[in-house]
Amino acid sequence: MENNNIDWGNNFQTPINICKYMVSFLPKDKELSVLEPTPGKGNLVKELKNYSKNIIVHETENFDNINLNINYFDYIVMNPPFSPMKQGYEILYKCMNLTNNIIALMPYLTIINGEKRTNDIMDYGLKSITHLPRSTFKGSRVQTCILEMEKFYKGNTIFKLLPKNL
Repeated sequence: MENNNIDWGNNFQTPINICKYMVSFLPKDKELSVLEPTPGKGNLVKELKNYSKNIIVHETENFDNINLNINYFDYIVMNPPFSPMKQGYEILYKCMNLTNNIIALMPYLTIINGEKRTNDIMDYGLKSITHLPRSTFKGSRVQTCILEMEKFYKGNTIFKLLPKNL
């Protein structure tokens, strides 16, 4: 997908190896409805389309005005904008009402810089956190991670490192 009309406020597009890793969290045996609410230039969308034909892409810059025929998705896979960070957090919270499963590339501060937000994410269900190297986004000083969230999950949260073969 070539989406040059939308600038989500930054030029830090999700690297292909990270997109592949994010898609690897999806179940292998199902055709699922998957929303990518913040497609940027489409790297993540391209990888999702390799996984399933039922990918819904939100292609307007204002996520508040989301107008979808589906109000529930099997998964939401996203890398929301970090600038301003408040916008990315707002998108995450809205997505928590649209699915039981979220794979989100977020600033590491999402889980350590705000007790209420950390509690909200834990209450939703945080299965794993994958720590990404600082070099993931060239030229950015924002430390990032991938949150694997499953609504009602109450088990232990697993901390992971990005596999070396990526």
